[in-house]
Amino acid sequence: MTDSADRVSEDEVERWFEEDSPSSGGVEQDADKDDPAEKYARSQLRVVRETKDYQLDYLRHALEPGRESIDISPAYQRRLRWPNKKKSLLIESFLLNIPVPPIYLYERDYNSYEVIDGRQRLDAISSFMANDFALSGLEYWPELNRKRFRDLPTVLKNGLLRRSLPAVVLLAETQRSDEDGLDVRRVLFDRLNTGGIKLNPQELRNALYPGSLNDLLIRLSRSDAFSATWGIPSRTPNEDREPPQELLDNPLYASLADAELVLRVFALRDAIATGKRGSLRRILDSYMSANSDVSEERAGDYERSFLDCLGRLIVVFGDDTFRLPTTSRLSRPLYDALMIALMLDEMEDIEYRAASIREALALAFAEPDEYEILVGRGNTIDAIKDRVELASHILNSGRKLDD
Repeated sequence: MTDSADRVSEDEVERWFEEDSPSSGGVEQDADKDDPAEKYARSQLRVVRETKDYQLDYLRHALEPGRESIDISPAYQRRLRWPNKKKSLLIESFLLNIPVPPIYLYERDYNSYEVIDGRQRLDAISSFMANDFALSGLEYWPELNRKRFRDLPTVLKNGLLRRSLPAVVLLAETQRSDEDGLDVRRVLFDRLNTGGIKLNPQELRNALYPGSLNDLLIRLSRSDAFSATWGIPSRTPNEDREPPQELLDNPLYASLADAELVLRVFALRDAIATGKRGSLRRILDSYMSANSDVSEERAGDYERSFLDCLGRLIVVFGDDTFRLPTTSRLSRPLYDALMIALMLDEMEDIEYRAASIREALALAFAEPDEYEILVGRGNTIDAIKDRVELASHILNSGRKLDD
């Protein structure tokens, strides 16, 4: 495991997401060509909604594993989880009859819902009712600390079960796309906040494009080689349900930036091979959308190729894999360049030329122009093509002329 000073910081992760966004802020049409009144009339989203109050007794059964009518799985939720104290304070709010903010549900099928906003609250309610944790840190009911639901006096248990959680339900009719091509569901995910924090681009992709590709990204991001290289705590048993705090505190894991790092290799390799254009965010979005249900066979090929290339680069560079020479900081541009270059041309002998390759990379770092290409701020598809081309040249160092 790397020292904390060598790991990717939360500020750096936020900067990554900002760098990939289109400079126009995501609006591609020419505003001068639109009449404001017509645009206003045309752009009103057809969001069909209703409000409900769900008693906790109902939620206890609706969230029961294997019988859920409300899906709180992390398919489109960030990985952050509340600690027990925060869960306990929510339960205490119900005991005090203090109003709790509404959750937002999306009706994906009639009487079958998924959570847009409020997963943490529902998870706290469900896990407490299932006796999964004991109350702690209570401010007004300290005598209930260390008690689980089953340990509460009957009057308090019954009182809790009668409490209600307000919900705003976006009905199934909302799924219809706007006639101008505006994806209503995407706007809802994009603009509704989770815990007061706007979803970042990869959390949105995780929300909008669930499927075999997304599963592959999550799986590869938790592989041993990837975790060790990027300073992410190793996978632990049952971490999907009870992740250790050390993992929750890791900025790459908490923000799904680890999954985006995996996505970048596949999406940018495809963009270079097929000549795709556009901002990096749109390229990543488009790739996720087009390949969300990748076949099991192709997913297996992708997984083997990714892990093989990563493993071979680790053999060549060791502890310095994707790290800058002067600061030892991990470099996303260098990662992109080396991984994509090797995946585009799976050279069979890089392990035997490791010394030559390391020397070539050191020489490139020492040359200002080449350093700027490899790890500079250029964050366009053209800059990445140049970066991959230089990385390919470095990985070919030491090859015999007749190869």
